[in-house]
Amino acid sequence: MIYRNMEELKLTASWKVVKVGDTISDMQEGVNAGVWSVGIIVGSSEMGLSMNEYTSLPERDKQNLISKTAETFIENGADFTIKTMEDLPELIDRINLLIAEGKRPRSS
Repeated sequence: MIYRNMEELKLTASWKVVKVGDTISDMQEGVNAGVWSVGIIVGSSEMGLSMNEYTSLPERDKQNLISKTAETFIENGADFTIKTMEDLPELIDRINLLIAEGKRPRSS
């Protein structure tokens, strides 16, 4: 699907593409396509909690769950993880700097 989207957008350099997802298969898809893979944690399928369930947790439990989910994404190919979509613009800026330095996905 990534390649189809790249084709539709007339993009040829996969290392300039970012895949954001909330499942292990999303991370694996990104790795297989050679794009930057980003796992979104809070509200993700991988975390497995509704937003109400998550917000009702004690802070310590939230942090443990965030760490566990991030670790799972990284183990399955994520280049980065972000807590929420609000963190994405800053991460895109960081990825753009890495690209300017000649870095590629899974090599940063």
